[in-house]
Amino acid sequence: MAPFLFRSQHSRPSLRQRRVRPACHQFPGRDRPDSQPRCPPPSRRRARCQIRGQSLSQAQTAAPLSWPRRIGWASGDAGINFYWQGVGIFAYFFYTDVMGISPMWAGIAFAAASFWDAITDPIMGAIADRTRTRFGRFRPWILFASVPCAVSFALMFWTPPLTGGWLVAYAIATHILLRTMLTAVGIPFSALTARMTQDSNERGTIAMLRLMFAATGALAVSFTIPQLVEKLGDEQQAYFYAACILGVGATIILLISFLSTSEPPADDDDLSVPTERRGIWRTFAADLIGFWSTLRHNGPLARLFAAVILSGITTAMNGKVLLYWIKYDLKDPSVMSWLLALPAVWLVLIAPGWTWVARRWSKRTAWLSGTALSIVSLLSFYIINPHDHATLIVITLIGATGGSAGLIMFWSMLPDTVEYNQWVRGDRSEAKIFGFATFGQKTAYAINALLLGQLLTAIGFVADQPQSPEILLDLRGIMCLIPLAGVVGTIAIMWRYPITAEFHAQLRADLAERATVRAPAATA
Repeated sequence: MAPFLFRSQHSRPSLRQRRVRPACHQFPGRDRPDSQPRCPPPSRRRARCQIRGQSLSQAQTAAPLSWPRRIGWASGDAGINFYWQGVGIFAYFFYTDVMGISPMWAGIAFAAASFWDAITDPIMGAIADRTRTRFGRFRPWILFASVPCAVSFALMFWTPPLTGGWLVAYAIATHILLRTMLTAVGIPFSALTARMTQDSNERGTIAMLRLMFAATGALAVSFTIPQLVEKLGDEQQAYFYAACILGVGATIILLISFLSTSEPPADDDDLSVPTERRGIWRTFAADLIGFWSTLRHNGPLARLFAAVILSGITTAMNGKVLLYWIKYDLKDPSVMSWLLALPAVWLVLIAPGWTWVARRWSKRTAWLSGTALSIVSLLSFYIINPHDHATLIVITLIGATGGSAGLIMFWSMLPDTVEYNQWVRGDRSEAKIFGFATFGQKTAYAINALLLGQLLTAIGFVADQPQSPEILLDLRGIMCLIPLAGVVGTIAIMWRYPITAEFHAQLRADLAERATVRAPAATA
């Protein structure tokens, strides 16, 4: 399918034709006889471009990762997705139909926590970049923030004996607490990919494994909460007990991930200097402002950043409104468990296929092919409004196949932009780049929550009441047509994404040669 939909990476123009200009020099074009990557002799101009900040140990980060290390790290995303999927799928519905908060205030509560989450992401990235412990930069955060995550998750899904504004305030406070603790785990966990390996294909493999474990986490959440609701009958108790069970499980999984990973030593400067002496607070503002300069010079990162924002604003509507469609349109709560679990199971099975597509053609081709399938799924759901199980399963599987491509490729492409940043600007800043990427993601989710609250109010939706055919049609439009517009937009953004496997290999070769030039100068 892929070669008929999109151009192969072998037909793409050369580096010179694409006008990719690194800070120091340019690789020879692939159309020339001497197409092997090579670098000119060092010069004063090039010396000014020597790598600033940390440069990872080439031997450690270029060697293939062992399978226990790959699986151990990726398993942590199952624990993180206990929280993330619990919030993303069930929190909005919990606020309106279990806590009893109006759609508008539910949107405000969700958006307030998401905006806070977005703000703390780059700050957490800056803190993690400066962390110095015997466990490394990023791993200690996974260890020490896991228990607070579990406690705050349970508090978020507990319904206190409060009403009115106090209930809304409690929802906002506990949601913000959870997002803060989840940021302290999630940003360092994601940033580890850029320090574990510099090989683009290796990153594709661990991104695939990460998605498979994330799907496993989503499966656990999708099964646990609806099953407890069905067995207990009391939704308030069911959500709280489910949150407690999932929190304990997530803590154990994150501990396993911590024990299974390690970090290469940083080479930038002496690690014994205490963090306080390194001016951490003094440079926060410069770090945050500097990211926008990074976006201007790092085109691939800018495209990913724009795509994830647009996708978060629009496609997140689908998952949030699905629970309302099941309750008020399908009117069959028994399907909730398997309908929510089906995409997670399918993601585990289909993920290796997208990794193969990315290696055979390119990550860009895999991304765009997935969006094409998403378009088919969203249009089919809106037009057919499937109430029979067979049609519902087919449309769901098509959508899950398409959606998994974007998830895998995003987390596989993002570490590649770290090396691109080092190539054109001379610094890596892994945690800050990952932090700002999730900053965009969560800002988009905040906008999505506000927009959803306004849309539900505008169409006249009232929780726990029979809905008219017009309101049901509007719900389906919010669920399908708004995500459809976002998917089409991401195609336009990612159409000219430049980093291929060949490009990345040449880029790494140039960085390695710069490092060999820098090493004798440092010892002289």
